[in-house]
Amino acid sequence: MPRLKILQLFSRYLQYGGEEGSVYRIGDALQAQYGVEYFMASSEELMRVPRLLLPVLACHNFPVLKRLENYQRIGKFDVWQIHNVFPAISPGAYALAGKLGVPIIHYLHNYRMGCVNGFWFTRGEDCQKCSGGNFLPGVLGKCWRNSYAQSAAMALMLAGMRRSGLFEQVRRWVAISHAQKEAHVRIGLPADRIDVVHHFLERDANAPVPPFPANGYALFIGRLSPEKGVGHLLEAWATLAKTRHLVIAGDGPEMAALQSKAARLGLDNVTFTGFVARAAQHDLWAGAAFSVVPSRWQEPFGMVVLEAWAQARPVVTHRIGALPELITHGVNGFLADPSDSHDLAAVLEECFQSGQTLRDMGQNGMERLLTHHHKALWMKQIEQVYHHAGLI
Repeated sequence: MPRLKILQLFSRYLQYGGEEGSVYRIGDALQAQYGVEYFMASSEELMRVPRLLLPVLACHNFPVLKRLENYQRIGKFDVWQIHNVFPAISPGAYALAGKLGVPIIHYLHNYRMGCVNGFWFTRGEDCQKCSGGNFLPGVLGKCWRNSYAQSAAMALMLAGMRRSGLFEQVRRWVAISHAQKEAHVRIGLPADRIDVVHHFLERDANAPVPPFPANGYALFIGRLSPEKGVGHLLEAWATLAKTRHLVIAGDGPEMAALQSKAARLGLDNVTFTGFVARAAQHDLWAGAAFSVVPSRWQEPFGMVVLEAWAQARPVVTHRIGALPELITHGVNGFLADPSDSHDLAAVLEECFQSGQTLRDMGQNGMERLLTHHHKALWMKQIEQVYHHAGLI
């Protein structure tokens, strides 16, 4: 039987993030069994066109879609695996797939189908006001790029997509957690066409595990943006003893504000390292006793949990989104109340007092990674998605 030919569609954001990393990881894994190519566009490209054209191209990017159509005619792909079309590819890709008779598998990475900004998080709070399809709250709240105009444009696109029958057009939807699937059923996607496929992380068996430190620190690694909850973490940290230490590795739009907040709170025991490349993170993990993931939004999965387990480190996180789906409290990590910084502080203190138990929890996490989140299992599950879609 001929190999299935898959075209992965992804509109790149202005800044590289975990979603883009997942697209490449998925594509690389699929290459072993299927023919995989990429069709990319980027928000940066849109920034070069006249401002008056932006609303038009965001809805239907004629030059990009023409390029996509030619790519399909030459490549004769069996399926488009869509990860993101906003804003550079544009929703016109769905209509083009229908015109060309190309089936769609849609990978869900956020909550865009029911939220103007895709996060269900705005102004520092959880928000699901637009999930039913009325996007007016997202416009009034300037939820997309803090702009009425851009929020209105996104709202019109999303409303148009829902009216067009997109939810029925897609052969299969891939949710990356059961929590995310349940969320999208509430948004309106058909439950019987959503498959749950957890992300995977392949750990190099030859890579040394960083030794567990005698007096390790708490480590946050990630993007410094509001939904990641680092401000909430600092509030919790302010109640801990000054002998505790926190290292924050990452960069993002909240960097300056978080540094100022730490200074106002007198947190001399918090270190901001800035961005640290993955290849240079070994020393960071060697000094860490555990990882902190203080996300405030409905985290659809949580790759950072798998990354901590790959270093044999347990994880402190919030009881929100898919995170409780990964973490078993007291076994491979700890769960705290996302609305209560005092509860998070209590859990952090419990971690520091856990001693040998903390090391054992890190080992439990690594075992969970190796048995439940490996590539072979992911391949088996994604193959079932293609089977359900009638592609293989």
